[in-house]
Amino acid sequence: MGRLNSLPFFLINYIKKILKQSRFSSKAVLLHSANFRESSLIGTFLTDEYGLIKLVARGAKSKKNKLSNIKVPGAIFEIEFGGKGDLKNLYTCEIIDSVIIKASNLKIYLYLNEIIIRTIEPEAPVRSIFKSLINLLKDIQSSESSSDRELKLRRFELDLISELGYEFSLTLDSRGKKIEKDLTYEFIPSKGFQEIKKESLKEVISGSSILKFNEGIFLNEQEKKFIKNVMKSSLDTISSKPLNSSKFFRLKKDANKKRNRSY
Repeated sequence: MGRLNSLPFFLINYIKKILKQSRFSSKAVLLHSANFRESSLIGTFLTDEYGLIKLVARGAKSKKNKLSNIKVPGAIFEIEFGGKGDLKNLYTCEIIDSVIIKASNLKIYLYLNEIIIRTIEPEAPVRSIFKSLINLLKDIQSSESSSDRELKLRRFELDLISELGYEFSLTLDSRGKKIEKDLTYEFIPSKGFQEIKKESLKEVISGSSILKFNEGIFLNEQEKKFIKNVMKSSLDTISSKPLNSSKFFRLKKDANKKRNRSY
């Protein structure tokens, strides 16, 4: 905008108006949609070019509308959008790839959508996160091992945390010393792993478990749970609100139980 400041005022306004009316294109995945008036939807997309954006898909609730395909689960799109206001319009939405969302992976899929929406600032450039998300969805689709899927999910969470500026080391403790396999550590969000020199009532993890996770290995179920809590506490620190996926699935499970009793 430095060059624009030297132009006449009317010309600056004209250029800004043109920019607002420009069309933009990007690869994208739909994270969430909500009803908008009678026939339209507001979609929250993660894009590789423009980060997290909200777009109005006019008429998308109609099956005959060209934008109705935004509701296809697991679809990866090439979208075109633009408009004058902050809430822009979705013009085209072409499916260029897709992943199969198995019932066993639905919880992971919805959780990923939630953590991205909760932690990423709108329109922040996060191309690496977009790429990591697509790779994760495809890896999960082809993986038959629940432990392998969970490990990949934890690595994605770690990448997301690092990309957002809250990175912590898996080889160095909070004081910059090498993590030793024979020592015991606690985790402090925004700081990392801190050595515990005596018995503690806090949750702790062995140095060997941290180093093994860094190599892509879970030693046991207890350490798997600890690493999960490490990621959750870090993401809660970043997010404006605590992540509530667990609550969502608990409510859904209770609702299913009540429905089954009525049969």
